[in-house]
Amino acid sequence: MIRHLKFENFCSFRDSGELALTTSAKTPTDDSFVNSICGDKMTVLAGVFGPNAAGKTNLLKLSAFLNFFIRHSYQHGQADGSIPVDPFAGNAGGPTRLEMEFEGAGRVYRYAVELTRQVVMEERLSLRNPASKSFRTLLRRQAGARTITLTQEEGFTDLAALKNLMKDRRDASMLSAGLVTGRREFKEVMASLGRFETNVDRMGKAEVVQGNRTSEVVSCAEYLRDNPHFLADIEARLKAADLGISALRIKEVDAMMEKTGETRKIPIPFVTHRTGNTEFELPLTHESAGTKRLFVLLRAFLPVLTEGGVAVIDEMESDLHPHLIPILLDLFVDRHTNPKRAQLLFTCHHMEILNQLSKEQIVFVQKDHDNASHVRRLCDLKSVRREENFFANYNAGRYDAIPEPERF
Repeated sequence: MIRHLKFENFCSFRDSGELALTTSAKTPTDDSFVNSICGDKMTVLAGVFGPNAAGKTNLLKLSAFLNFFIRHSYQHGQADGSIPVDPFAGNAGGPTRLEMEFEGAGRVYRYAVELTRQVVMEERLSLRNPASKSFRTLLRRQAGARTITLTQEEGFTDLAALKNLMKDRRDASMLSAGLVTGRREFKEVMASLGRFETNVDRMGKAEVVQGNRTSEVVSCAEYLRDNPHFLADIEARLKAADLGISALRIKEVDAMMEKTGETRKIPIPFVTHRTGNTEFELPLTHESAGTKRLFVLLRAFLPVLTEGGVAVIDEMESDLHPHLIPILLDLFVDRHTNPKRAQLLFTCHHMEILNQLSKEQIVFVQKDHDNASHVRRLCDLKSVRREENFFANYNAGRYDAIPEPERF
């Protein structure tokens, strides 16, 4: 579970900021919070709200970038050797500083990196000592004029092997390189972080940029074909959502490839509807946008709920009826459906959802007059009572972070 994210000079966030997902052990909470081994509590839900273009998606991009960089940057680097990070437009030459603290499998790690688009300047992995409650550095990487310096404490890993991998990779994370070695210590770090699922990439909400909802449904069908143990659960939840669906299955159908003109089989989800005493089957691609959206979200949620980790979803409400959103949030709150206490970080424009969250779970993002984004939690505002009607007060402008459009 993520405990906090700190950032500076990242996308629209010019200044240093923090997204904290913890609260005091004395805070009155429900099952949407988890007791931490640090003595405080962590939330399984965090909703990000604010005007259009305030920087909400950029906040989600932060976790998506860190997931890519930590896990995949060594094997899937850019062809030109650059780092796919975007600093604040007014400080493009300055370094970006990021930090993530996360807890899982009985450990608390802190990962920090300072980098530009050309080079990782410094990278540090630390582990919390339960006795002293302080963090000690396990592995550190620094960029020299010509070489990369790697240092460690207490024989954390095979440093010679890691140095050999990193000698020509100024664009990749030392943790990503460590995963290539297959060594247990790097797998333990990833186990603490858990699985990561998102619909956000460098360009924003991925399904908007990369294709249409049909291609996204096909991609999910490919995943379910290869992971059929999730199929029955998704079928049950689609049926429970009262969509008129009585069955779901994945079928291989012939499709012509646009670029090559070749025909090959691709997996397509089909749903069965019942009317009277008869049944008929339709490809899910022919269903409503809301049904397809729900299918895609469930495919993202279930692996995280099953294995533990983080789901990061931009525009949670997209194409969905507002009454479905609390049901989806409950998947993470309910200990039966979320035994590993996975987290959900999401943006949303259905402001009624504010009343489904605690004040420690509500995050506001807004821009200042210099076009720089700032983030704060509702609990950071003074005199906000737990029993307030957050939806009504937000609409009344008491929390700011509301659109103020001029007349068209």
